[in-house]
Amino acid sequence: VDGDLQFEIIERPAIGAVRTLQEHAGTAELLHLAENRDAAECWLGQHHYSNVRLEDVTEDEVGADVVEGRAA
Repeated sequence: VDGDLQFEIIERPAIGAVRTLQEHAGTAELLHLAENRDAAECWLGQHHYSNVRLEDVTEDEVGADVVEGRAA
């Protein structure tokens, strides 16, 4: 399915938050953003997806956004 959807980031995730991502044909789809790893694992236990990975939001990532001029 192709489309012209556009999205706007209104707020960056906090340091320590955890993304639940599902891989599809070489791309990652965000399924859920949890407050921390425990909450992400709890959510994943209730929602059964395959090809999923958890990704932490780190200080380095947030710092890079500031240095590179990206803002929410």
